[in-house]
Amino acid sequence: MGSFNLRGAHVMQGNTGRGLANLVSPRPYLHPIRTVAGTALTEAAPEDHPHHLGLSLAFSDLNGTNFWGGSTYTQNGPAVLPNHGRQVSSGWQHRAGHAEGDVAWISHNGQQLASERRSYLYQEHPAGNTWSFSFSSVIQPAGAVEQLSVSSSAVKGRAGAGYGGIFWRFPSSEGSAQVRCSAGAGVEAAHGSLSPWLLVGIRHLGKDATVILAQDPGQLRPWFVRTEGYVGAGPAVAWDKAVSADLDNPLTLSLHAVIHDGTVADGRHAQELLQQHFHFSNSPDRTP
Repeated sequence: MGSFNLRGAHVMQGNTGRGLANLVSPRPYLHPIRTVAGTALTEAAPEDHPHHLGLSLAFSDLNGTNFWGGSTYTQNGPAVLPNHGRQVSSGWQHRAGHAEGDVAWISHNGQQLASERRSYLYQEHPAGNTWSFSFSSVIQPAGAVEQLSVSSSAVKGRAGAGYGGIFWRFPSSEGSAQVRCSAGAGVEAAHGSLSPWLLVGIRHLGKDATVILAQDPGQLRPWFVRTEGYVGAGPAVAWDKAVSADLDNPLTLSLHAVIHDGTVADGRHAQELLQQHFHFSNSPDRTP
């Protein structure tokens, strides 16, 4: 799926996911994502969770198929089942600052459940050693499928496990990862919140780096955030209830990011950087 370059730096790599083991629910993903100075900000197929693939889009349950990878939560707890699906990308086109293509969601029994149109936009950012990125997706039923139903482990009874959607797996941090959102500092403030933005700061291989994630103001979803065991975050589509989509009402997802070399001291600085992100600076509503 190609490489992405800014200011002479290789900031991101696209991967098709073809050839991955069925257990990880093969899918396209972005890894590595780097700061302008080269600090890696994603991890793919780590030993603790081999199905975590950099920055990707995945659901633990879409019409009964596991597109997340690993175990499935059941009434008897987590279990590895023969229900893993895969996502197959095609037709990708690249031009400066933009990549767009199609993704077919194939169920565990070989049926195409969903068709997705996905795009990645990336640009330089006015702040030094910083760049901007947006991930957008529109998913609708495919073929004879009339409705899509997205569920999660939390919907099935596992408290706090509402993960599923666009998910960013960070590398391990030397020391505690920094988390901040509009509700305050720390995972407790951020996890499950409807904050418009989320800051994750890590120190990796001796370098400080910060990612400020943001959602569209009119479509806020609860944040899934974790720093114990691993560092990962993303908006949760089915946080506490299943979500449906059909041809008239497709599932639309987006995640915006500011990738910054160094630390971001407070919420005001984070919001200043976000307001200079191309998605928000071009919007009539400049408040992320």
